[in-house]
Parts: sequence; structure tokens; C-alpha cells
Amino acid sequence: MSKLQSINPYTQEINAEFDTLSMEEVNKKIEIAHKWFLFWKTTSSEYKKNLMMKLADELEKDIDECAKLETIEMWMLYSSSKAWLQKTANLIRWFANNFEEILKERSYESEWLKVVEMYDPIWVIFWVAPRNFPFNQLLRAAAPNILAWNTQVYKHSSNVPLIAEKIESLFKKAGFPEWIYANLFVSSRYSEDIISHKYIAWVNLTWSEWAWSYVWSLAGKYLKPSVLELGWNDAMFIMEDIEDIDSVVDLAVNARMRNGWQACNSSKRFLVPASIYDEFIKKYKQAMESLVVWNPMDEKTQVQPLCSKSAVDEIERQVKRAVDSWARLVTWWKPLDAKWFFFPPTILADVTPETTSFNEEIFGPVASVMKYDSIEEAIDFANGTDFGLSAVVVWRDETECIKVWKKLEWWMVFVNMVAGSRASLPFGWVKKSGYWKENWPEGLKAFTNKKVIVS
Repeated sequence: MSKLQSINPYTQEINAEFDTLSMEEVNKKIEIAHKWFLFWKTTSSEYKKNLMMKLADELEKDIDECAKLETIEMWMLYSSSKAWLQKTANLIRWFANNFEEILKERSYESEWLKVVEMYDPIWVIFWVAPRNFPFNQLLRAAAPNILAWNTQVYKHSSNVPLIAEKIESLFKKAGFPEWIYANLFVSSRYSEDIISHKYIAWVNLTWSEWAWSYVWSLAGKYLKPSVLELGWNDAMFIMEDIEDIDSVVDLAVNARMRNGWQACNSSKRFLVPASIYDEFIKKYKQAMESLVVWNPMDEKTQVQPLCSKSAVDEIERQVKRAVDSWARLVTWWKPLDAKWFFFPPTILADVTPETTSFNEEIFGPVASVMKYDSIEEAIDFANGTDFGLSAVVVWRDETECIKVWKKLEWWMVFVNMVAGSRASLPFGWVKKSGYWKENWPEGLKAFTNKKVIVS
């Protein structure tokens, strides 16, 4: 039997170890989850709402401990973790307060027929969760789909087993029956066995492109619907009419380094007009190099360590590939100290469509900066990637801005602000970034069967 290790990426100390489950044990969990589904789908909306409100309360009560876990397991800054946990509690309450209206029956007449539409649950859902927002990204999917009467089994990232255990305990403290939400400490080699299980009705994954390809192929093989969030290479489009370049540089730093660079919708490619390109590079370099790289528990720290030495090595290889394909290094990028998993904030300038970082996601503190001569060229650069999640447009002239964002092939476009998410807003993807949507009403309806009764 193998073990999962929780390792502090700052000290490299082992926080805890957990035995992984055998496939026989996993099968039993799935079967029990299905039995509880048969009970759960008969419960009242009021009962579910009260439990979900208690879950939000329990998360708030334990916010300090949860924030500490996010810091010692997945290197989120302690100072920002508490804010994200509060946002997660608010997200849970939004779904609890709105799910009845979203899922209510609707009656109408069509072609002289009476029609009733209703939403049914769909059995047990298998989720594979990411490490970068280990409470928020998991609960923004789990909460609405439990409210939709589904039960769920979760394989959290192997980097965050303490958080996985904590989330399961929060559901229990809130009063949920034990098997409505179940955590799986399981090896990824069992993915096909789990997805093929007769009681698994749907698959969800937030991870990388290679993981998407593997899970998507299994879901297709066993005819299981899926929701997948994959790769990202988001663009910040800086327009020529800006007046305050210092404010734009501050926005660019925050856009890239949000959650210590580990946000799927953080800006990674920066499109800068030729007229201010050199000044932007100079000031962006100064701002990035002034960031404090240190202990994530220290409130002064702005850049935290990566999750592992292998992550540091991979980013180093990606930076070298970009330089070999004609990017120009304008910051000192060499890893800071072999004893810690740090990689310093790095800028790749003069990036072109031929540079590897133009179309390659770098999940680390690396920004790619491109010069453009016309708005049309910048739009081509922004759209030229295989991915599409969030774009940022920095503007002063509203008319010109509208011309730009209408042409951008991205799911979400943020104007003069860092990309983000809200429970009430759709969060989704185009191209190779994935398919389907999370949050908002459609995120709640995604894991239901829209049943139509005709008379």
C-alpha cells in the first residue's frame, strides 16, 4: 500500500502521511455513496439549505486553521488565504440562497402541448481537484452539486491530503450524512477503474492539458459526461491611450502574481504598445524584482515557494526553452536556493509567436511580454494561443476598448481590473482550456438531468 505525504514546501518537513486506499476499498465507498444518493435525493430543499449554511458557518469558525493548512501544504500566502476562505464561505451561501429558484420547475405551452421542465440529480459524481485553491475550487463545485441532490467522491491533489481530510470533516461537523461527500486517498492509477464504475455518472477535473487528455479519453471510453478545466495562457492587453504607466505596471504585477502566480486566470502574456514598451519593461522589471520572496506565513511575503523541486526544475526548463526561442531575460531567473522550492519573479521580454512561452502555460512566477505595433496585431497575438479563459484590457477610451474586447476569443474579459471569479458569474473556458462552465446558474444545472414532461 502506497502513502500520500503532506510536505511543507517552505521547510520541506513532512506534515503528515496517509495510507492510500485499495481499489476494493474505493469500490465500497462508491457503492455506499450511491446508497446514500438514494436517500439524499428524497430530502427537502430546506434541509439541504440549512446544512449548507452550517457548512459555511463551520468554515468561518475554523478559518484560521484552514488558512494555516493552505499555507503549510500548498504555499498560499497566509495573509491572502483567509480572504479566499471567506470568499468560499460566501460562495456556499450564494448557492444555498439561490439553488431553489435556479432548479425550480417551469411550465409552459409549446405547439399546443403542455410542457413541464424539471431538474433531476444524476447519481454519484467523481471529481479530481487541483491544489492551487484547494478549498475554494473544490467547494465551488461540491456545494452546488450536493444542493442538486448528487453525492460525490473526491480525489484531491496528492499535495494537499490534510486539506482533503479537513474538508470532509467540515461536512461532518455541519451535520451532513457521512457519505454525501466522501474523500478518496487514492492513486491516479485507479482512475480508469473509478470512471468505469457503474455508479459513477459524471466526471469533473481541473488540472493540466495532459491530465485532461487522459481523463477525457476515459470518460469518452465509458460514455461518461465530463467537465474539464485544463490549460491557460491568459493575456493582458494594454492599450496605447493609457495615461499613468505606473498604475498599469502595478496592475500587471498583481495580474501575474495573484495567489503567488498560481491562479488559472492570472495574466501570463502582456501585450504592450511599441510607444511605451521600453518604459513598461523598465518599470515592470523594477516592480517584479522588488517583490519579497520568503516565508508564506510572514505577512510581508509576496512570493511563496513552489510545491516541489520538480516544479522548480520544470519552470527552469521552460524559461530556457523560451530564451532559446529568442525571448530576452530581463530579470535574474536562477532559482534562489537549492534548500527551498523558490523560483524568483521572472520576465521574458520580446516574446513572439515563435517563442515557446507564447503558447505554453508556465505555472510559475514568469511573465511573457510582447510588443505590438497596431491594435489588429495585438488582437492576433491575444487570440493566437491554443487556450482561452480570461483576458484583461487596460484602456481609457471606452469606444476603442469595446472594439477590442468584442474581437477577443476568450471566455471572460475584464476591463481595468485583475481577472477574478464570483459565484454569480459564469466561470468557463474556450479552445483547449476546457469545456462547460462553473459557478452561476448553469454551473448548478450542469450536473443535473433536465427532464421534460409533455402532455
